[in-house]
Amino acid sequence: MSEPSLSIVATQTARRKKLSGTLIKATALVEVRATGNEDLRLSDRKLFNHLLAIAAPNIGKATRHNTHLSDIRRFAAEARDAASHGDTNFWLKESLTRLQKVLVQYDVLGSDGRTWVSDHLLGRVTINEVTGELTFEFPEEVAQRLVEPALYSALSLSVIYQFTSKYALTLYEILKRYADRKATEPYWSAKIDEVRDVLGCRDKLKDFKDLRKKALDPAIQEINELAEFSVEMDEIRQGRGGNGGRVVGLVFRVRSKDVGELEKAVKTAAKPKVQRQGEAAEKMAAAAEARRFKQRGVIAALRWLEAADFNTRKAWAERAKQLGVTLPAAATAPTNLKKWVPAIADTVVAEEKLVC
Repeated sequence: MSEPSLSIVATQTARRKKLSGTLIKATALVEVRATGNEDLRLSDRKLFNHLLAIAAPNIGKATRHNTHLSDIRRFAAEARDAASHGDTNFWLKESLTRLQKVLVQYDVLGSDGRTWVSDHLLGRVTINEVTGELTFEFPEEVAQRLVEPALYSALSLSVIYQFTSKYALTLYEILKRYADRKATEPYWSAKIDEVRDVLGCRDKLKDFKDLRKKALDPAIQEINELAEFSVEMDEIRQGRGGNGGRVVGLVFRVRSKDVGELEKAVKTAAKPKVQRQGEAAEKMAAAAEARRFKQRGVIAALRWLEAADFNTRKAWAERAKQLGVTLPAAATAPTNLKKWVPAIADTVVAEEKLVC
């Protein structure tokens, strides 16, 4: 079973920020696939980000890094959220053990060609039960990749701690580097299998409807509410079908938020987690209903035009072209309608007064 990629957050620019400000991210490892049978939890991912932030000033200089359990109380409190066990060390050890079981595999390009690398994500860890000191280390190759200066992008640890979905955290870390680019319309485009690998969903949520409902939509919702940028997702479809065929790829378009949107994100992050989850559930339900209504409109428009005469189909094809839709050859043929009608289905439904 393939595991989700574990993005590796590299460092803070200064220790004095006390893990509350900006982190530096080694983007070469953003999409690294982690393999193994251990299912990483959201708290595991947050802990790993936290450990990297603590070790940041000395990564590449020292092999082992130290901190005190009091420095990671926020993680410990979160790990205990859904548990009755009161032993902080117990939950910390459980999380550290899961991180140690993950194998990170990636390719390195060099003068002698491509080299495949496989290593453990986290190395040796010790906890002094008396002093509460935590000592940990990263494998040498992983540490070297973490400090590659040309591959950094900024990450906000305060945002990371607000996420309630591991899919949201993973997607946020990937899209953050695209949001930081100075492109007019930054985006991340990937094949559906690549997205599944990154999220750790190759062997689960196999139906795209389930993947979207349980992983992608909640992740995008959280990012749009909490992050310093917003994201929209487009589906790339291929083949036959009333909805344009099966989904073969996704495009995530990101946009930096303006001042008003950022203020709203700060207020949202300040709300209790339970309240945010309740509001998110209501928004998700409304969005799902909107998509169902849109799909009904696509079906209605297709059926109506399939039954219409040639001149009607030709008139709507010309209208679609005027609206900027690229038409296939023989666009008016009933078998080709599905290639362009979905793009103007809302207009067809409204002007022809169709019942969805």
